[in-house]
Amino acid sequence: MRKIKLAIVSFLSLALGSAFAAGPHEGITCLGCHDAHFAVAGKIFAVNNTQVKNPLTGESLDNLAAPKCLGCHQVQELGGAGIRPIHLHTTHPIGIKPNPKIADVPNNLLVDGLLDCVSCHEAHPSNNNFMYLRVDTGKTGEKLQNFCAACHSSKADLKSMGIKDANDLQIFSAMDQSQGAKAFSRASAVINNKTKDYITPLGENSPNDLTPNFQNPPAWVYSPDLSRVKDGSVKAPAKKPATK
Repeated sequence: MRKIKLAIVSFLSLALGSAFAAGPHEGITCLGCHDAHFAVAGKIFAVNNTQVKNPLTGESLDNLAAPKCLGCHQVQELGGAGIRPIHLHTTHPIGIKPNPKIADVPNNLLVDGLLDCVSCHEAHPSNNNFMYLRVDTGKTGEKLQNFCAACHSSKADLKSMGIKDANDLQIFSAMDQSQGAKAFSRASAVINNKTKDYITPLGENSPNDLTPNFQNPPAWVYSPDLSRVKDGSVKAPAKKPATK
């Protein structure tokens, strides 16, 4: 019986390991990251980190995708949810313009000319690569050199990878809906579509358009008391009378 139990555990471990080789985003669905009912500009994201700063510059990362990623992947004390948190002080730099003497990064892999989380990762569940990396590195990341070579080609053994130069690498992207989710050439991959360019408000936002502030949204935004709805507007909850 013990051998049978061990066999079952081993099988489940292998199965789960295979299922989550890319990562666990498959389990949180689209609404884990996106907000369908506040889908204008940056509000299309259901997660955001308003506290995080770039430790290299001390400046905000607001123009990048990084605050959305760090809404989950940062410790709670720094504005995140504490889910597999990373630390910008020790991780690969983001929010900076690459030094061409250190990395040869195509402009299409940058966001507004800066390195971003999405320069390296494509976090949609359609990406089957290990850890949602943009380059296939094998089921467990054993071919990580293939990924690093996309920007550091002079340091990689391209011959052992079966390519002549970095432009032969295939970069995964799901951001061009007309092309579908697939691997593109290094020079043609689209990694970023600014939301404001293709989703715009239908007129001015109402003063009563109470959008969640991501960190501490009032509970009544999600579960409104319909008795407070009047003339198409939603009023804030009435204050409870003081108890004697």
